[in-house]
Amino acid sequence: MFIQVTAHPCYRTHMDMFSRINFLFGVGLLAAIGFYFAGSYLIVWPLSHIAPDWVKPIAGVAVLASLALTVQILSKVVTNMMGVASYTDNDRAGALALTSQTAIVCGHAGLGYMAVAFISEERPVTEPQLLVVAALYVGGISIAIQEWRQRNANSK
Repeated sequence: MFIQVTAHPCYRTHMDMFSRINFLFGVGLLAAIGFYFAGSYLIVWPLSHIAPDWVKPIAGVAVLASLALTVQILSKVVTNMMGVASYTDNDRAGALALTSQTAIVCGHAGLGYMAVAFISEERPVTEPQLLVVAALYVGGISIAIQEWRQRNANSK
């Protein structure tokens, strides 16, 4: 006697919603990390050697601009990559989708660890730690986009 176990339809909907939100959250955090490094090395570092008095005001403007650009990037991702990390009953999440979601969740965990270390002032947060988190996000996002392209190619 075989018993077939299937997930409740609500579970599939929640999994679809989780994977989509996880992907978008990863893209947004990756953009923020990218703007952090760009601001640190392309704006703050040169400006601190040329005009140290201007660093704080220009860094503040750069932070606001990077937040606005992050929102624009997320807007483009939401509209242009509509099917990434979205699954239906016909297109179930496969090994690539689970791998991408795992990499993004590990990136969230790494960022959470760094946030706790920063708040508790136990250990300083280093840039190599931030690069590892960014690498996890890049890997997860890249795999998700590749999986989406593969699903689109197979459906045609």
